[in-house]
This record gives sequence, C-alpha cells and structure tokens, in this order.
Amino acid sequence: MCDVVTAPRRPALRRGARLGLLLLAAVLAWAPDASPQAPARPRLLMVTYSGGYQHDVVRRASPDRRSLAEQTAEDLGAQSGAFDVTRLYSREDVERLSADIFTKVRAVLFYTTGAPPFRPEVRQALLRFVQRGGGFVGVHCATDTWYEVPEYGELVGAYFDGHPWTQRVRLVVEDPTHSSTKHLGPGFEITDEIYQFRSWSRDKVHVLLRLDPSSVDVGKGKRADQDYALSWIRHHGRGRVFYTALGHGREVWEDERFRRHLLEGIRWAIGAR
Repeated sequence: MCDVVTAPRRPALRRGARLGLLLLAAVLAWAPDASPQAPARPRLLMVTYSGGYQHDVVRRASPDRRSLAEQTAEDLGAQSGAFDVTRLYSREDVERLSADIFTKVRAVLFYTTGAPPFRPEVRQALLRFVQRGGGFVGVHCATDTWYEVPEYGELVGAYFDGHPWTQRVRLVVEDPTHSSTKHLGPGFEITDEIYQFRSWSRDKVHVLLRLDPSSVDVGKGKRADQDYALSWIRHHGRGRVFYTALGHGREVWEDERFRRHLLEGIRWAIGAR
C-alpha cells in the first residue's frame, strides 16, 4: 500500500495581514493616475475680423480654412510649446463672443480693421482684462481699429495715420536686448508697408524698432522729427502690450525674422518672458 504524499500546508495569513492587503488594493484602485500631466498651455485669442480693408494674409480661401496669419500663429504656438490659439474671424464669430472668454485666455491678438462688433460689455471686458494683467498683441493694422474708442487707442499706444512707404526699408533695432528683437542685430532691411501714427509719443511706449529715415524719401511722411517707431511695448495697468507695425504682406509672414519677432512678442505679452 502506497503512502499518499501531500503538499505541506501554507500557514494561513493572519486576519490583520489580510485586512491590510485588502485596504492597499482598495487605495490603489481608487488613486488617480500618478503619471505626470503636462500643464495646459496658455491660450491666445486671435481676432482677424476686417471691418474695413481686408489684408490678404487674413483672408480665408474658404470659411473652414485658416488664413496665412492664423496658420502662422498656430504653428508658432505649437512648435514652441508656448501657447494654443482660439480664432475669431467673421462678424458672426465676434458678435457671439461673451465676456467670460477673457477668463480662459492669457492674451488677445488683434489683426483687425474698422470696428470689431463686440457687444459693449465684451469690449469693456477686454479693456479690463488687459488693465488687470492680461496680454495684448497688436499686429500691423491693429492700429487701424476702433477709432471711436479712445480707451483702445490708449491701450495699443497709437492710431494709424497713413502708410507713406511700401518698399524695401532699413529698420533700426532700438532695444537689442528684448526677446522679440535680439535676433535682429543692430538693424536689418525688409520690404513691407510702413505705417506712420497719430496719438503716439515716446513718453507712452518703449520703442523696439524704428524706421531709418535715410532709407526712404522721408519728405513723404508727416513727422517733422522724422521719428517713425514701428514696434514697441508698454504696460497698461498690470497688463503687457506688444505692438508691431510689420506684417502687411505674405512675404513678411513667411520671413523667419518676422516670425520670431512675433512669437517672442506674444510670449512676452503672455508673461513667458
């Protein structure tokens, strides 16, 4: 008769140990994913509504396709990881806007003409947004906007007063330490539509770029002092304002120097610099 060999019996877990394992399993099952999450990028609200002249760089080939300016801003934000973009293009886009949008963005960019049809409370919310610490970026024709709203002119720093020169010009870099201009050297040449301004004063802005008057027929301009600033920054309350008059044509938006100038201006307005 054969003896039956049985496996040795394992000692039973103590009741306290079993309870501890159950509690650990419950905690692990409840705990959220501990993997690090990338922080949300700051959001830029980009308004390209044209109430007057519409520049080619903000004209869409079809309603569902981005314009060159919109695509450029999105690419700059994505490639740098600095921001995401929400776009407003049509009258319907702008009229639907509610004041709470400014609680969801870090900066607003205008490439606009005429009078964007913001409801009065939304327009006031925009002005308060910048006053209280938001960023504002004006590009090219942003100064050709809201002439009837003096608070806006004060915010951006000037109003458009004509473009005497559309040609190749030389620009002087007045502040080579700013992030939006330090890649440009002491000066550079570019072909663009060159603005002059009214309601503008060096007392109210910090100039980044200005026209070299020797590179144009300066007699076509209106200023006796021949002082034509083309990019500046200013603080508006607790907010940051960056403006560049460059950006009329496609070739400028495709110029890497301008693209970096714009990117770093946006980053500065957001507060990333």
